[in-house]
Amino acid sequence: MGRINEESLFEAEQEALQIAMADVANDQYSGNELLPRYKSLVTHYQRLLKTTKKIFYISDSQGQVLQRHQHEIQNLLDNANQGFLTFGQDLKVDRQYSAECTKIFGRKLAGIPIVELLGQGSNVSQETLAEILDRTFSCPEDLRQLELQQVPHIFRIGNKDIRVECKLISQPDNGVERTLVMMILTDITERLRAEEQIRFLSYHDKLTALHNRAHVEAVLPELEKPESLPLSIIMADVNGLKLVNDVFGHQQGDLLLVALAKALKKSCRQTDIIARWGGDEFLILLPKTDKDDCLKVCERIQNSCNETVDCAIPLSVAVGTATKDAGVAHHAELFSVAENRMYNDKLIKSRKVRKNITASLAGMLQNRCFENNGHGERVKQLAVNFSAFLGLDLEGPELQPLNQLVALHDIGKVAIPTEILGKAGPLTPSEWEIVKSHSEIGYRMAQSIGEPAVADIILALHERWDGEGYPCRLKGEQIPFLARIFSLVDVYDVVTHERPYKAAMDRKAALREIESGMGSQFDPALSKSFIEFMTRKH
Repeated sequence: MGRINEESLFEAEQEALQIAMADVANDQYSGNELLPRYKSLVTHYQRLLKTTKKIFYISDSQGQVLQRHQHEIQNLLDNANQGFLTFGQDLKVDRQYSAECTKIFGRKLAGIPIVELLGQGSNVSQETLAEILDRTFSCPEDLRQLELQQVPHIFRIGNKDIRVECKLISQPDNGVERTLVMMILTDITERLRAEEQIRFLSYHDKLTALHNRAHVEAVLPELEKPESLPLSIIMADVNGLKLVNDVFGHQQGDLLLVALAKALKKSCRQTDIIARWGGDEFLILLPKTDKDDCLKVCERIQNSCNETVDCAIPLSVAVGTATKDAGVAHHAELFSVAENRMYNDKLIKSRKVRKNITASLAGMLQNRCFENNGHGERVKQLAVNFSAFLGLDLEGPELQPLNQLVALHDIGKVAIPTEILGKAGPLTPSEWEIVKSHSEIGYRMAQSIGEPAVADIILALHERWDGEGYPCRLKGEQIPFLARIFSLVDVYDVVTHERPYKAAMDRKAALREIESGMGSQFDPALSKSFIEFMTRKH
């Protein structure tokens, strides 16, 4: 009974008692002998009402305390990030369970058989699970916990991995102890995934997902056994990684490594072991593979690299091989032989690799930088003719880098965003800073492909005679001689041909432009000679 109803009842009884007493006092028999006895009865009844009110109050207070305790316990269970439920011998889930249980199973559980909830989530069928639980309740008390341990510890519920812990508990029920099973359910999906990831990374390279050095070292003892012979290994080293990292950034360098990893996997068998051995080096272990078959794998790798087209530069790799046919396949010896052959292959192919990279970058430059067709050849011919006019030795050391300079002089622009290079309007200060960085980028690129002399000239092409150029603010004859010549002929060809952001000048206007820059932008003596050269030419 609620508190308000109890007080209302007590007040009504008090009111009725007062009315009865008033009636007695006014009764015509009030003076007779029954009045004292009636008054005594009323007094006892008043005491009884007071005692009843106290009992109601105490009972109501205890109920509120019990209710508060129940809410506190339920809150603790609901916020423990674990599921708690109980069931008896009928195997049906009891009415009270924690909120996490609803989250795990995705529905209300009261009255649903526990075998129906769990039976689809493990290797144990519903029938087998029911048998285990039935035996738990029916076997002697001292054997119940042992029987309960047969319940699987991990269940797959939907897309969750749930750890289940079972305990036997007792609960009073009408004076009789009722045996229940409490299940504690914990969602360990993320933990298992994290552990799996840790195990994976222990023996795999994070970037390429290939095996790593630790895995190779773990399997080598098995591969050294006679049953793995003949054993072949391939050492592979990707070409141009430093160039890509320096010019296009490490993200593009990572993509180059991933592309090579795909090419290696495409070229090998499932039983072969492919590992990233170091920064840009890869190792392939080929058990039961002789020398001829090993060379066929190398050929497939080269073909797969040639078919790869979505890299910053052409994908190429230097390879070295070693094979052990008999005896003990000491891996250290095989590694040393294969590594030496790999470096030898890299040296032999270096010129071809540089040529391919240069051609690829030049193609990118033309597509990205909106260069007028024939710009390179015109500048080269103009530089050769002007040098001859100056009486320079065309075979001399000063002019030897000219051919490569023609191909690479603007190569740093491949790293500049196309929307900036092709912008029709004026550049913002920040955009201009980005454009100016192409000199340093071109310098690094030329260094990376083994052209240090060309790199120095590229770095100086935008220096000015008055020292106001970039990037090093060189002045006068500090600027390399070939850079001073090349900047003249390059500017002349650029301004006399149409660009996305500017119309072409005629020859006379272009020469006036150069004349206006004598002693400021250009070497004054060379400028005067160039104007004379172009005037005589026409």
